[in-house]
Amino acid sequence: MKPMMTKPMPIAKAIWKNSESSGVTAENQAISDYEELKLRRKFAYIVYKIENSSIVIESKLTTEEAARLGSVATYESFIELMPETEGRYGVYDFEYDSGSDGIRNKLVFFLWAPDTATIKSRMLYASSKQAIRQRLDGISTEIQCTDPSELAFEAVFQNLAPANAKPLIKAPKA
Repeated sequence: MKPMMTKPMPIAKAIWKNSESSGVTAENQAISDYEELKLRRKFAYIVYKIENSSIVIESKLTTEEAARLGSVATYESFIELMPETEGRYGVYDFEYDSGSDGIRNKLVFFLWAPDTATIKSRMLYASSKQAIRQRLDGISTEIQCTDPSELAFEAVFQNLAPANAKPLIKAPKA
């Protein structure tokens, strides 16, 4: 009896199949609002959660609201949306001054899977990450956080900006 030969699965199909191994998919609105953040800078950040096997938007902050808050309070409001006992995804539009190259922006993708969350929640968010991540073109940095200290501005800034860069701190507008 001859061994049965099978055709290898194309790489692109294998990646797509693996990204949906958890059965979770990203809603189209989650992706279209990200495109608004990326192309039109309509939002300062977007926070996503998994609900009924779909990745949906939980919260978003417009750039106008972020200008009223100022950059420090904007980042603090983003961190406050990461619950202690559940996972989340987030995209944040970081601005910094690189010195000779001027002001730069980087889109940062966050996977928040805190140690205090249930194993089920941590596994669901980790295994479903690719369902949204591969649809978000233009992300420059990805950060996985399991502890609030890893969400701290200083820790994140060190991971994404060049050594000589300085955070761009904007004061609140009235």
